[in-house]
Amino acid sequence: MTKGVRIAGLAAIVTVCLTIPALAQIPAILTGPTSGPVYDGISMSPYYATIGSVANSAVDCGDFGDDSDFNSTWNATVTSFSSISSSNTSRGLAGANKSLYGAVGYLTNLVLSAAPGSTTQVIDTFALWPVFDPTGVEKYLASNPITSGSFTTATLCSDIFGTAGCTSATAMKGGLLHAAENGGYATSGFLNLTVLPPDATGTICKAGHGCGAQEFVTVSVPEGGSTIAYLLLAGLCLGGAMLLSRRVVSRTIA
Repeated sequence: MTKGVRIAGLAAIVTVCLTIPALAQIPAILTGPTSGPVYDGISMSPYYATIGSVANSAVDCGDFGDDSDFNSTWNATVTSFSSISSSNTSRGLAGANKSLYGAVGYLTNLVLSAAPGSTTQVIDTFALWPVFDPTGVEKYLASNPITSGSFTTATLCSDIFGTAGCTSATAMKGGLLHAAENGGYATSGFLNLTVLPPDATGTICKAGHGCGAQEFVTVSVPEGGSTIAYLLLAGLCLGGAMLLSRRVVSRTIA
């Protein structure tokens, strides 16, 4: 009887402990670009999403290789900037240097701090996309030029890459991309940001491999309740295992 109770207790602890990783996955719905500007028919950041139970969260996108549909639902994994690794972000899984997320954080802060609908938001958004895909963005702009008006594609490329026109994807000094890659992101003096890589069949989806949504960045998702739940569950796992272990040892000594 005692052995059966002990086995049942261990099974219960294992079951509870295995639920901890699942708590990091939350549902997300991209609800629309309610205030972001439009350039050449493309909606610029910030976008808005419902993340878990938090509606109208401003989100930014640094993923140029995947697509997201408005009002579509997907699961996202909450990853803080302080814990980014090569295995817990979409771009990290795709082989990108995780240090580039420093530039993503730098530019996301600029986007979310700029005047809504401003030209500055357009420049900051386009500078965010080539952090992980500079060649793709440069080729897109070069092949879809806007040659008239006060804000041409050549001007945009110069602002982003620091070179005249859309002739090079290299980040040169004087361009916003170079400033972001060399300025980096630090929690001091910046918005507290969270990365939301999309999940696919229970695991983080690798960027560029048919993900159901893009990887977004947002001001940190309020996770106070979840964090407390993690700590309580971790304490239960550790304490329960120790208790059962002590009971086994004491019976063995007796």
